[in-house]
Amino acid sequence: MDRNTIGNEIEAEINASYRYKNLRELIDILLSVIILKTGKKELVGIEERLYVSLGKIFDGETTINDIKLCLSNVIKIEPLLKKMILLIDEDEYDKIVQENLGLAHVITQLGLNPDNKKLDRKPEDYLCDGNYMEHVARSYALRNSESHTYVGWTRREIYTNLDSVLITCLRAVEINKKALISNLKKKSINNELNIENYLNEITQQLKKRMSRFIHIRGEENFSVLGSYVIEYQDDTSDSRRRKGTVEYLRDNSIPERRMMIWGEAGMGKTTTLEYLTYMDAKKRLKDSNYNIPVLVLLGVMTKATYTIKQYICDKLDIGVDICESLLEEGKINLFLDGLNEIPADAGGNLKTLRMREIKQLLRDYPKTFIIITNRPQDTRDFNNVPIFNLIKLSKEEMRDFIKKNVDEEDVKELLFTSINGSERFVQIINTPLILSRLIEIVRYKKEIPHSEGEIIAEFLNCLLVREKEEKQDARLDIKRIIYLLRMIAFESLEKKEANSGMTESEVLKYCSKSMDTYRFQYDALYALDIVLQLGILEKREDLYVFSHQAYQDYYYAMEELAVIQS
Repeated sequence: MDRNTIGNEIEAEINASYRYKNLRELIDILLSVIILKTGKKELVGIEERLYVSLGKIFDGETTINDIKLCLSNVIKIEPLLKKMILLIDEDEYDKIVQENLGLAHVITQLGLNPDNKKLDRKPEDYLCDGNYMEHVARSYALRNSESHTYVGWTRREIYTNLDSVLITCLRAVEINKKALISNLKKKSINNELNIENYLNEITQQLKKRMSRFIHIRGEENFSVLGSYVIEYQDDTSDSRRRKGTVEYLRDNSIPERRMMIWGEAGMGKTTTLEYLTYMDAKKRLKDSNYNIPVLVLLGVMTKATYTIKQYICDKLDIGVDICESLLEEGKINLFLDGLNEIPADAGGNLKTLRMREIKQLLRDYPKTFIIITNRPQDTRDFNNVPIFNLIKLSKEEMRDFIKKNVDEEDVKELLFTSINGSERFVQIINTPLILSRLIEIVRYKKEIPHSEGEIIAEFLNCLLVREKEEKQDARLDIKRIIYLLRMIAFESLEKKEANSGMTESEVLKYCSKSMDTYRFQYDALYALDIVLQLGILEKREDLYVFSHQAYQDYYYAMEELAVIQS
């Protein structure tokens, strides 16, 4: 028997005995409680046994003897009432289980006996009681009944007892309706969520990178906080700025549940959000009470009709209704990476729409923790969102970074010597991007370049040269691949004004233009595969981007110079 039919039968059975203007609403809530799976070993099987038994009892073709066989699953209401306690107050439920508290305590906790009347009196003593104590007392009396008890029952006795059990349960629902509805929604969402594969994918993708992650400290920038400027006017405001790693600040110091992270290229904005996503995914895999991390790369959200909310739905494989419930309850940690990377389009419509959408998310979901990353030179801001500047690495943090990322002693020694030398050079290499690229150059060439531009140039060149030497691939033409990368960088930055996602057809079109401009032929798909393997380009959500803005800037500058000189 389906749920709707069972609901109709219960309503018809007790309609005359239970006075409530929307009885069917209570019945629907009760059925939702019955079928909900809780994961509690003390309650395992209730949802199936009780639901199936109700279906058989109200099936007109079930014989009276078969009805009696089903009664024990319905008549004993203590497990079902405890299930309601679990939904309303989990701590109270744990106390009941641990201290082995009985049905009388459960009845009191649910508000079914407000006047503390004796439950072991005859039910008939409470006829016409406004709190339905006749039915509560009858249900209490049935708590220890066994199957042999039902053998001698007449049809009238069966339905008298059944009605009292149903009315007692519905009375408990009526008294605790608000809490039950709220928590049923949360539990139902958790039951429908199947995100283990999603979380495992995140942890596998980021595991290697995160094992060597170095925290980047963030310092609040009061000067652009709007309403926070007043606090900044205090002479002691500097000491009151919130400081610490982004992870620490997020977990301990941000009651606003919003953060804007500002940082120059290479400061680790994306890496920081990837780290938070990774750590949150690990926590959620161990404990379903932790929030679900969702990292949105704004640079590859190139379709105006494709919303951030829909992206969340697709990632978690859920409907919009569940997505909205998770956001309303603050069960998602939402990381929006690269506000400055939202691609430009004709008329700037995409940027306008995306900004409007983000403001709407901030307005509609105050419980959801939202972190946005941006470049300092991009002046967009949001009301009541505190801004934090990522601080460049100190010498000690740079040494820490090298220890985590370098095993070779000769490479370590050369790097430590460079850090202890010129202060000007320290200021060049004090971001995770530049320092990590310097490490690779020193590994390969045992030399120290002397400027940021040289470091990026040497690093990218080392990647290609090393690949050619190791693979001994005659097809790998470094000069032609660089021509292609120059045009890809130039055209994409000119058209999109950011390191934003490119389709494969766009990339191949830029390659064709390069070959036409410089009059050569080359296998563009082969070149694309090589630069993906080397990490110069990477694929995000089926779109191509430069792995770092600095790479795009470097190749763009090369092509721009060639254009000027021509």
